[in-house]
Amino acid sequence: MTVRWCSRLGRKKIPTGTRPGRRFSFRVRMMKPRCALEALAQTIFRAHVDSLEGWEDDGEKKLLYDSERSGTEWWTLVLDTPSPSDGAPPKSNDGDEKEDEDDEIGIHFDADYGLEEQLPNYTLHPRVATITYFSNTGVPTLILEKCSPPPSDEEKKSLNGSIKKALLSHPCFGKHVAFGGRFLHGGPGEYFPSVAKKSTQTSEPKAKKMKSDDSPSALSGKRVTFLVNIWLNHCPFESEPLDDEIVDKLTTPWEDVQEGDGSKGNLKGDPIESPFQWIVKDIAVTDEMKKVLSLTRASNGSGGPAGTDDTVICNRHVDISFGASMDDFHNASRLAMEAGSIPIEMEDGVFHLTVGKEVSSDEEGDEDDSTYVMLIKTVLYYSEKK
Repeated sequence: MTVRWCSRLGRKKIPTGTRPGRRFSFRVRMMKPRCALEALAQTIFRAHVDSLEGWEDDGEKKLLYDSERSGTEWWTLVLDTPSPSDGAPPKSNDGDEKEDEDDEIGIHFDADYGLEEQLPNYTLHPRVATITYFSNTGVPTLILEKCSPPPSDEEKKSLNGSIKKALLSHPCFGKHVAFGGRFLHGGPGEYFPSVAKKSTQTSEPKAKKMKSDDSPSALSGKRVTFLVNIWLNHCPFESEPLDDEIVDKLTTPWEDVQEGDGSKGNLKGDPIESPFQWIVKDIAVTDEMKKVLSLTRASNGSGGPAGTDDTVICNRHVDISFGASMDDFHNASRLAMEAGSIPIEMEDGVFHLTVGKEVSSDEEGDEDDSTYVMLIKTVLYYSEKK
């Protein structure tokens, strides 16, 4: 059911160098959830900020953040994915059209884009960025140990150079990934393609009275994610609560109600209750990742570097050089699928940024220091209430 809701709301693709689609706000302490997606956003916020929700001072509990200006910014993303054989990345055609390639997510920073439009050299990021996967397929997420330039760096020169460390997270139903909101990330599918999981997969519980076009088979080949950014003491300019008319369309089959002597209930006459619960494990428990993948620059004998992409980051044209071989990048996707997530150490030139000119107004493109990007994996148990 959650997959269907995400599919209805999700943007189908984020081309390289473009801004994300519409995002929704939910102020956790100022609003009550009206649908399951808002309830999940609330659960994720509280799981991450519970430790900041008060301390004793003269017998009073006080919040360590402004509740009126704190909350979540959330949205959904649904990407098409080809159907590769188990354990193998998809192969592209030799012709001009690459029908078997994944939809991908351009390398970018999460930020308050509305504020950035008004103050072009000022970029404000969420405290924490999170991804919750509702599928087992699709391009992995590449989280790079590269923070955004400070406001004093007007030409964004600090973006130049090679990035030495990253983390590659493969989709898995119910998996939750969290990282610092200032980190560069994306899903460059040409270099890190989707890899099919083998045999046993965790699947979404089947909903009652599911319509044919909402069935799991209708959504097969989709990478479905629920994205939540956690903001403290700031409300993103362009994020607004989900429209009431959209909320009305997100009711589940067992939430349909009938009128009767002034009271509401379900079709059996029982009182309406939230149809499911999100049970989150300890958010502070991190994955133990024993394997670390090392990527080196490709030699001419291995076919040479994989290629170069041009994109827009911080309103600047940026060339990204992928200096390892294409086979090595594809192998990283396979290893991430097997391990769930894998840290990557990269030699100089394996992932290199070169910053160019500022994007002109007539162009179409819009747009804490740790040893490793921290990945927090939490299984979100989705259970229908009895």
